[in-house]
Amino acid sequence: MIALIVLLDHIIRLLFFLGAAYFLVLSISNIVWLRLSSHRPRITRGRMVSVLIPARDEEKNIGPCLDSLLDQTYSNYEIVVLDDQSTDRTWEVLSDYARRNPGRVRAISGEPLPGRGWSGKPHAMQQLSRHARGDYLLFTDADTVHGRESIAWAVTNMEWHKADCVSGYVFQELNTIGEQFIVPATYIMSAMVLPLWLIAALPAPGLSFAIGQMIIFRRSAFEAIGGYARVAEKISDDLAIARELKRAGYRQVFLDIRRHVRCRMYEGYRASFNGVSKNIYDLARHRTMFFAAAVTLLVTFVVLPLALLPIQILTGSPAAQLTFLCVLFFLAAWALVLYDRGLRWWTPFLYPVLFAHLLYMAWWSFGRASSGHGVIWKGRTLQ
Repeated sequence: MIALIVLLDHIIRLLFFLGAAYFLVLSISNIVWLRLSSHRPRITRGRMVSVLIPARDEEKNIGPCLDSLLDQTYSNYEIVVLDDQSTDRTWEVLSDYARRNPGRVRAISGEPLPGRGWSGKPHAMQQLSRHARGDYLLFTDADTVHGRESIAWAVTNMEWHKADCVSGYVFQELNTIGEQFIVPATYIMSAMVLPLWLIAALPAPGLSFAIGQMIIFRRSAFEAIGGYARVAEKISDDLAIARELKRAGYRQVFLDIRRHVRCRMYEGYRASFNGVSKNIYDLARHRTMFFAAAVTLLVTFVVLPLALLPIQILTGSPAAQLTFLCVLFFLAAWALVLYDRGLRWWTPFLYPVLFAHLLYMAWWSFGRASSGHGVIWKGRTLQ
């Protein structure tokens, strides 16, 4: 029995070490991919691009977004903005831009949400696609600000990679401590789970990833799968439509857009909590096994070593050195990812609080999904 316990102890320690080493290797490989695979914007004229922006209660953000998109090096594009039943002055702002920029900006008044069967954002995106005239459909959020070459970058990389869909990481502006505690969790996919280079290399639908802050489709591929109607009920519509494209045999690539698009995704702690939690809620609601696996991974390889380390040090356990090495490996992986994304130097050291808080958000979201209460986002209850 004692021999069995010793053997199990060695196996657990080995798993901790292998997990931490995997995260470090994964993070490095993803950084190399992001740096080498994103090509400079060389194409400035070509097929028409429809830039499509859903806007719900975005009167503060939509102006800077449109100003940045009106000053582009790419010549052949249109901007279509949909007011998604806003309760503020969004429609007035959009109407003013459309009046001052005829032929370049069109403002669309969105239809009411049909009810069950559609989430708000997929419904808005599908409406936008019906008004688009371009061969490329570039969806972007109203809280993004674009560099002058963002459209040229998107077209260049679509053509270079012979892709049907391109998305990637934009630069995240984090202006409060509350945002620093929560928003970096969006990088977990490339720090702990998915080799980003496999997205382009293999056709498996599970190897898909996209972020709706900027995602461009080849129109023929988008329409072949039915567009956002295919993922009408999804809250994480960006990830879902990327998976559907792959399932239909189309090519998807995930790249680095940090130098061309920036975004302040949420303002403050409460908005960050609600925004990230709604995506976790979508996992808990629709992909229970994946949600359970993600929570187990988080507890086993991040939270547990941190909890064990001080106990092992105080008790003089010989396992303390290996646990410390595991913690150090993960901290190095996390620091590399956040440094590569341009976050402040001290942000990686918040990771004990960030991951403990993420675990709390996961169980909070699971509780909302289990009880059927749903979550509220931009005045709508998502269930």
